[in-house]
Amino acid sequence: MMRIKGDAIMHGEYIIIYIMLDMIFLARYLYIKTQFYKTEGIAYGNSNHYFSEFLIRDDKGYNYVGWVSMNIFSPLHTRGEVYTIYVSKINSKNAVMGNEPTIYLVLSIVFFVFVIFYMIVLALYWLM
Repeated sequence: MMRIKGDAIMHGEYIIIYIMLDMIFLARYLYIKTQFYKTEGIAYGNSNHYFSEFLIRDDKGYNYVGWVSMNIFSPLHTRGEVYTIYVSKINSKNAVMGNEPTIYLVLSIVFFVFVIFYMIVLALYWLM
């Protein structure tokens, strides 16, 4: 099926969407890396959907219970196991799982690759 060249202009909206998603995931990754510090926590309780509690030892040597909310990995936590988590520098009771920044970074890279690939496809389309 043959397309007219004006049709490719409409596909530029997808590039904008990919760039926006890439920026969102990269911003979340950078926020976690700059506003949280990496530590270990022992799974303490409530390993239900989207919520987990951890016994955390902070950088000053104090123990406290912190929580990870909105986490899809909560049902997989085993009580008493040690997990890598990132604890907020502002509110030390809030944390994110150690694998969450990695997920955001991977998604950011994937959407960046989509943008580059899609721009190459559009450029080749225009050259034909």
